[in-house]
Amino acid sequence: MPLPDQTPKLPKIPFLVGDAALLAAAWFIGDGASRPWQPEAMFAVAGCVLCGGLLGAIPFLTDYARRQDEALDDRQRGLEALARTVAASAEQISIAAQGLNEIADLAQRNLRQAEQLPHKLQEKMAEFRGRAAGNRDEEIEELEKELAALRASETDRIESAVDKLSKAAALLLKAEDAVALRAAAPPAQVRADAPEAAPVRPDAAVGPEIPPPDTGTAASPAPVPRAPRKPRGPRKPKVEDAAPVPTEASELQPELPVAAAADSPSEFSQIAPDEEAPVPAVSSDGATRLLVTAYIGIGNRIFIRGDGPGLSWEKGVPLQFVSIGKWRWEAPDATAPVRFKLYKNDEVECAALGERSVEAGSQQELSASF
Repeated sequence: MPLPDQTPKLPKIPFLVGDAALLAAAWFIGDGASRPWQPEAMFAVAGCVLCGGLLGAIPFLTDYARRQDEALDDRQRGLEALARTVAASAEQISIAAQGLNEIADLAQRNLRQAEQLPHKLQEKMAEFRGRAAGNRDEEIEELEKELAALRASETDRIESAVDKLSKAAALLLKAEDAVALRAAAPPAQVRADAPEAAPVRPDAAVGPEIPPPDTGTAASPAPVPRAPRKPRGPRKPKVEDAAPVPTEASELQPELPVAAAADSPSEFSQIAPDEEAPVPAVSSDGATRLLVTAYIGIGNRIFIRGDGPGLSWEKGVPLQFVSIGKWRWEAPDATAPVRFKLYKNDEVECAALGERSVEAGSQQELSASF
């Protein structure tokens, strides 16, 4: 179905039929005329041929004219579309120009603010420094006041503790004299004088509680050894870490001699071993296993080189990732001790560990740092 803006085509068949009819008429006229042709016959034949040619050329001429009109219409439509495109482009260009103007204004404002920014920063820094200095002075004054009050209270407590310790020492001397007298006296006299020679128990708030001597024997009670403590490293003293002054009777009790405990090896067998030395353990499945703790960052791996099953000193074997910071290597067919070194990404050697070894069928845990 032709579009509304297209002109209908002129059919060619009627014109071609008419042309054929005129040519046939010219042929009949020429064939029926006497020889030589009369002028009337010649004019009739010429007229029929001429009319047939014109009649046959009419549809072709109309077709050519229609094609020219279509070409003109297409050109006009293209020009109209181009005009619309140019108008839309001009509108977009105008919008972009307005946006560029706004951007230029905004950039100028930002530039002016950036020029004023150093001055504002200097003012804020000066204000902050002033506030910090004021706060620091106030904190220093408060700390000095607290330190003075703490020193005064600690001095009072120390003086009272010294008085209590002196009283406790005097009581201890009296108790020792009484025990010595009981040890030197005969057993019968000790039994007779026991009620009178019993030591006086001092007040718990004044001095330590002294147990009464055994009246059945002449020897003094055996000293109780103190359990050794694990030594600690030195630390920086602080005001809060000042030694507290003992106030209870149990805290004022003097230390008993530990000379007798020094000869007993069982009292010192509780010293903790070196925690950094790796302690191998027999694996449950009989495989030789190595567990390494190392935090080397995401994307890095730990490699092992050495002398053992599947190992060499030229190229490392990657350890299996277990969890964050945990790596594992195992060899189920090891029959001899495995000597090894650890490397980060098979390039950086773990100098902190150096060359290590693990027994066959045992499990060892190490901490590596690169």
